[in-house]
Amino acid sequence: MVVGKVRSTRKLRAWMVEQVNSGKYPGVVWDDEDKTMFRIPWKHAGKQDFRKDEDAAIFKAWAQYKGKLTDEELNNPASWKTRLRCALNKSPEFSEVNERAQLDISEPYKVYRLVPVNEQSLMPPEKKIRERSGRKQKRRSADQSEPELKHIKTEDSGPNPSLNPVSLSFFPGTDSFRVVVQYLGQEVVRQQVCSSDVRIQYLRSPLCPPSSVPQGAQFPRVPLPDPGLSLGHGEELAALHTLLPFMEKGILLTSTKRGVYGKRFCQGRVFWTGPHSEQGLHKMERNTEPVLLFCKETFKQQLELFCANGGERPQCSFTLCFGEELSEAEDTSKKLIIVQIGLPWAEQQVENFESIVRSINFLQTLADQSPMREITLDLDPIPDSLNSCSCLVEKSTVRT
Repeated sequence: MVVGKVRSTRKLRAWMVEQVNSGKYPGVVWDDEDKTMFRIPWKHAGKQDFRKDEDAAIFKAWAQYKGKLTDEELNNPASWKTRLRCALNKSPEFSEVNERAQLDISEPYKVYRLVPVNEQSLMPPEKKIRERSGRKQKRRSADQSEPELKHIKTEDSGPNPSLNPVSLSFFPGTDSFRVVVQYLGQEVVRQQVCSSDVRIQYLRSPLCPPSSVPQGAQFPRVPLPDPGLSLGHGEELAALHTLLPFMEKGILLTSTKRGVYGKRFCQGRVFWTGPHSEQGLHKMERNTEPVLLFCKETFKQQLELFCANGGERPQCSFTLCFGEELSEAEDTSKKLIIVQIGLPWAEQQVENFESIVRSINFLQTLADQSPMREITLDLDPIPDSLNSCSCLVEKSTVRT
């Protein structure tokens, strides 16, 4: 007995692959090297900067290919988009990849995956898409194997021992943050917080001073202040006043054994750049998994190379931008709200290693001046906090 059959949309798949490969349509490009996923521009037709001939070109081409571009639809890009969207979502040969989409940037896009034949099933396409999305979510959760990723603290929960301040042998000292807030390039807050967690948010009430912990809260706060008179007047200042209320729930920064994570709770958009991220736009999505903003393992590797070879000095900070997009090359002084996050514990590590390198260079100079071209030193036992550095031993001979 025939239970059902897979709906055939070979024409759509072949047509879609041909269009992506052609390069004729702005923004219609492959999203991965293996060419299994592709991007489609997804700008709303009601946007002020919407360009029908560019932003809706691929949708118009599909309507034309299907013979649906009637006189009534010649100036209806919303209808063109709906037609292609429905075709992609109904087809078992395509699945939407929500986690790779960027819908809240100046040039938004969606990402679709070409589903291999052996993954296509007899279930209704809509159900298939939902189940695949659920499996991807489970895989993402499984990949985050460290307990702290699964249990980033919330202020409604009790203390979590796994998220107390960490002190690795390579990172002695207490976790801390130096938070510098700038409005339109002007510094308005500078606060150092000695904690493994800090929340940055706008508080309507002036009753909560910087870095205090309100009743019922677990985390130190760095509040975003109301703009002062020194910022002047104008459209940018008005935009700042409009943006701040959207930052009321703010973001939470948490330092774990793996690195520093950020989690967005506010309605306002948050973009970030950091020393361990790839180039391009990085948006912190709302109510999703925490984002790794600073990787301790990468920092450790950079520090070892710096100590051994005198290479590039490791960076110890990252940047958040509230309400606007931010890329590495942009001038932060033009942005409404910029938050620079420095990591004093990391800066101390770099300074310690610089001191070690200077000491080694000094000993090398002494050895060069010695008639035997070497010196022997008897050193005190090494503190535990420096055991990870292979540069020091209890008895050392320096030769040239």
